Amino acid sequence: MKLYCNGLDLADSFAKVTKAISGKSNIPILEGVKITAIGNSLTLTASDTEITIENTINAKILLEGEIVVPGKIMSELVRKMGSQQVELECLDEKILNIKYMDSVSKIMLFKVDEYPKFIDNNFDYTFSMMQNQLKDMVNKTAFCAAVDDVRPILKGCLMKVKGKEISLIAIDGLRLAITKQPLSVPSGEFDAVIPARALNEISKLAKDNDDIITVSLNNKKIMADMGDTKIIAQLLEGDFVNYERIIPKESITELKVNCEQLEQALDRVSIISRNVQANLIKIEINENVMVIDANAEIGNINEKVPVNMQGKDMKLALNSKFLSDCLKAIDSEYIKFNFSSSIQPCIITPLTGDEFLYLILPVRLMG
Repeated sequence: MKLYCNGLDLADSFAKVTKAISGKSNIPILEGVKITAIGNSLTLTASDTEITIENTINAKILLEGEIVVPGKIMSELVRKMGSQQVELECLDEKILNIKYMDSVSKIMLFKVDEYPKFIDNNFDYTFSMMQNQLKDMVNKTAFCAAVDDVRPILKGCLMKVKGKEISLIAIDGLRLAITKQPLSVPSGEFDAVIPARALNEISKLAKDNDDIITVSLNNKKIMADMGDTKIIAQLLEGDFVNYERIIPKESITELKVNCEQLEQALDRVSIISRNVQANLIKIEINENVMVIDANAEIGNINEKVPVNMQGKDMKLALNSKFLSDCLKAIDSEYIKFNFSSSIQPCIITPLTGDEFLYLILPVRLMG
């Protein structure tokens, strides 16, 4: 193999694909990045078997071939080379020569025939949407997925596609997030539980514009194709929780509030609440005012936020971090809260429509 490519392009490609290298694998070959040079394209692939990332850049290929290089070392090396042209040359299966400016580096290679095959195109369902749409959906939900292994299925997000609508749902047992977006073309009907980690990587690599991302699934894998970058992930096996049954159907108190005002007040209150178990804050709602109170040995903060209230006065306690996470994910100017009691879930939605829904379980207080 022999080729020339731009140093910045190569560094960027390595930075993208090495996100799939976990560093905890007992399989040495999975610490490597596979480099494939064909035609005028250079394709890099990395995987930990759960997530695979493939990225393609332009290159001047003089001699086609495939090699597997140590991923982290190679990534760090090319990142320090700058924008000059880089020459990669491998005349045997053991050593890669890297030439840049007047310098030469040599990197020992893995055996390419030991690298597993991760990419295939055998998928049952496919749909397309704008990259910024999917990015927004992930950012609005994935933070509510579980992070521990108590219930592994909750470390994923349920993706539901039905006709011309896609939904993404995450729940960790204490909070729930649902977001929805329309699809321009009907795409059948299916459910899949995707690891939150994979969705977060898709969000990081997706562009914040209306370029198209094509998502393909079968009963084992999902592939997100962004043109020059593909991410493939194993789906989680098992039944997702019946989240719909925990969403209250009625409420006794409804209020509308400016999202930015509430977020700023909560940010100040969290200076105290983060020093309390469960990030506890007390909320009292009456006469079109929401009073947020945090108490700790270090001090007390009491904030008042104007609201438009309908229904009964309400008192409850919440985890301030859970509420703050939701507010940071929302880009609406005003939002709506619904409460059915001080011990039932708090529901946050837009003023109109069903683009998102957040549910937070209150903290039960003694006495």
